[in-house]
Amino acid sequence: MYPSSINDVFRATRIAATGLKTNRRWMNMIANNIANKNTLDTGVRGKDGNFVPYARQVPVFSKILSEKFKDNHLNSDVINGVRVKEVVELKDSITKIYDPSHPAARKPGTKDAGYVYYPAVSGSQEMADLRIASAAYEANLSVISLSTKMNSQALSIGK
Repeated sequence: MYPSSINDVFRATRIAATGLKTNRRWMNMIANNIANKNTLDTGVRGKDGNFVPYARQVPVFSKILSEKFKDNHLNSDVINGVRVKEVVELKDSITKIYDPSHPAARKPGTKDAGYVYYPAVSGSQEMADLRIASAAYEANLSVISLSTKMNSQALSIGK
């Protein structure tokens, strides 16, 4: 491991890198949600034989912080940042439209017979989420860029 002072120089870059990784994963989920906005058949059938529509995916973020922060702070082994803790599928958010002639309509004799279940993916919600994820991604890029410039200037002081 590097001495404490050298390791601290790169800490901001490492933390921002975790932000880049999680925001990129979030943007991929958003793209997947938009692409599957009208997906009625995911290849999965319910117990009653009906189509199971696509379920919107959202990330759950959590912080990464060493449990032994005070002990590790002396050694600079502290791991900080953010990660995607889990991906939650919002299966209960669907839109039902009555269309008994549609191939994906619920079978007669089952609950909601004749209804077609559509994923409740809102294009405007996804675009708003995309703007947030994109801004956070750019902020992390700025942190890395500024940290690199500061490190470079600090090294040039000794010349």
